[in-house]
Amino acid sequence: MATTDFNAGPVTVLSIDPLLVISLRHLPDAGDSLSMALKAAGLSGVPCPGQVIGQSPWALWLSPSEVILLANNPTQTNAVKTALADNPLACAVDQSDGVLALELQGQQLDDLLLRLVDSRSLPCTPGSAVRVRLADIAVILIRHMPDRLWLLVERPQAQYLTNWLKHAGAALQP
Repeated sequence: MATTDFNAGPVTVLSIDPLLVISLRHLPDAGDSLSMALKAAGLSGVPCPGQVIGQSPWALWLSPSEVILLANNPTQTNAVKTALADNPLACAVDQSDGVLALELQGQQLDDLLLRLVDSRSLPCTPGSAVRVRLADIAVILIRHMPDRLWLLVERPQAQYLTNWLKHAGAALQP
């Protein structure tokens, strides 16, 4: 397993633990159910494409049929699971054990990421999120501030991702 607290050149990489990751998958006719489930977690509605809403918990739009709920409190995720438990058009899939969440911080954050992702794919605005290919693996990038971003990746990819971040960060050293 990769070490998750390290420096990628001038960018600090920290593990976000615990972070609960719940995939809310839904069919087109489940919009009202999805909205009610997110409200049960304390969120005001459903995020639009590329948008992140909330402040612990957070909800981010991933695709027309998937919203990701991120939370530090299991009470919030349990409320969503309960709200969708008997719904034939939507479900809540707990992905927490399979997802590694990292926070990247630093003034050269975008310089680091531009070495690893397509420049048009980078979320630039705080409150935005995208699923992209980073060093040839699928990740989710969530922009919180100009110099702070969360990166979600499948845990089996942790060592590979760590190596790429360190490699790209080394090129940024003075």
